[in-house]
Amino acid sequence: MFLTSPTVEELKEIDLPDLVDMLAKQVTEYSQLMKREGASPKSIAIRDLILNLQTAIDAKKKSNSSATSI
Repeated sequence: MFLTSPTVEELKEIDLPDLVDMLAKQVTEYSQLMKREGASPKSIAIRDLILNLQTAIDAKKKSNSSATSI
């Protein structure tokens, strides 16, 4: 049993550098897990977290560029 991945809205509350660090760690873990187990419930959960992290990072970058262009 695994905890649910944080939502994009929850992840947007985290600072951008921390999100990027989280993404790097999760990608590494996902790659290692896929080599060991292939597709599994845990690897699917990590993949979902990676997708949410990427979406949150993109949203943060977009909001930061909008704020600086004003």
